[in-house]
Amino acid sequence: MGWLDWLWIPSCSLCQRPVRQGGQGCFCRDCRRQLQELRYPTWGSRVVLPGGQAVQVYAWGKYEGSLKQALRRLKYDRQPQIGHILGEWLGAAWSWGRHWSVVPIPLHPEKQKQRGYNQAELISERFCQVTGCRHLPQGLQRQRATTPQYGLTAGQRQQNLEQAFQVRAQPSFPVLLVDDIFTTGATIASACQALNQAGIPVAGAVVVARPSFVLPGQVAIDVF
Repeated sequence: MGWLDWLWIPSCSLCQRPVRQGGQGCFCRDCRRQLQELRYPTWGSRVVLPGGQAVQVYAWGKYEGSLKQALRRLKYDRQPQIGHILGEWLGAAWSWGRHWSVVPIPLHPEKQKQRGYNQAELISERFCQVTGCRHLPQGLQRQRATTPQYGLTAGQRQQNLEQAFQVRAQPSFPVLLVDDIFTTGATIASACQALNQAGIPVAGAVVVARPSFVLPGQVAIDVF
């Protein structure tokens, strides 16, 4: 390999080492291995959300270590390529068919303008490309700005997101919501509320990561 060839080798989005043989997308071989080791052996559970609604939550991996770092890089370091590869991994793991309308959790327009993209939409777009599901990126809109969820209690998160979303496009059934992280479930609960008020039931939510422990006030009914 000549020195000019090295100019075309991308660097890993996590460790900055060259992505060569054994890597995938924007991750080098070692970082890809670390990320894959955080994948849940079974990635579905039926969860009672704040407000009492129960939905199926499909979480690909544990919200810790390199996966937590990757999601922070995606959201705050302008690395949209991470969303593409994580969405591809979600799609590859999906085995429940293609007859779903996929709606990403939206950002407020001002937040999206600052960030340059909606990370949930990047993930859901690639997820749909892999699975063949119908993508509805404009299915919901965030109608008011909210305080960042980080650092808020479960109750504060629920109050912060009350009536935060409204339906923009009428999806066909069933609906899957897509987001990057599932913690207390307040975001998914608020999105479900908006859809249910419009007469649109939500079949489940697909997320990249979820903590490996049950948070206060959160109930997992079963795992599959």
